[in-house]
Amino acid sequence: MAETNPQPSQVKPDTHFDWAIYTDATFAGLSILIPIPGVDWLFEQYFRRRMPRAIAKRNGQELHFKVIREVNHAMSSSCRGCLMIPVNTGFWFLKRMYRTMLYVLTVKESVDLLGLYWHRAFLLDYMIRRGDLATMDSARVAARALNTVLANITTSPLTQLAKQVIGNASHVFRTIWKWVRRRKEDDTVQSAREQMATAWNDFDAYLREVAVQYEEAYQQSELWFKEMAAREAAYQAERNGR
Repeated sequence: MAETNPQPSQVKPDTHFDWAIYTDATFAGLSILIPIPGVDWLFEQYFRRRMPRAIAKRNGQELHFKVIREVNHAMSSSCRGCLMIPVNTGFWFLKRMYRTMLYVLTVKESVDLLGLYWHRAFLLDYMIRRGDLATMDSARVAARALNTVLANITTSPLTQLAKQVIGNASHVFRTIWKWVRRRKEDDTVQSAREQMATAWNDFDAYLREVAVQYEEAYQQSELWFKEMAAREAAYQAERNGR
């Protein structure tokens, strides 16, 4: 972790294209195109979980493993959700099989997820440079804010670029396997990289708006945690007074 943290208000979002920031996000989105149920999910999760550490490294920082776990951790399931795990698992597998037969559904899902992961990579970079992942307390606040922003994204100009990248993708499993084993780029990766580099400047204003949404969500998340802490303190005080 960094020894000193920048003042968040002094840090501006970097809207320029940097392949090192968006590499894992791009592969996570492309993984959905792998026509093997289960394998597609495994690669998606592999790249999704790599993103915080890789982006921090690009910024010359190192994140504590607990911070990475916090950022990657999905929202906890309810008790009812836990009881439904066997049913959900069966549904998930059937959906994967069905999606493999209807490739058009796969493409649509891949486009949506690719855009989502690009947003996530951009925000992770911004969070790291703001110092929001420097401590566990701020990481919890930041992770909640990140989830809030991503959940509220409905339309995005990044979608059109995602369609172009997905449309030019072929032999995805071979492409990803080469990258995982040798960090070797093939035509699919080079094409995606060039398309992104050419179009990325067009998203400057939009990405700045996303950064503002994150800043607002962070403030709201910070207030939420303070309220939860106050309620817990009040509860403990009442309990000790009995």
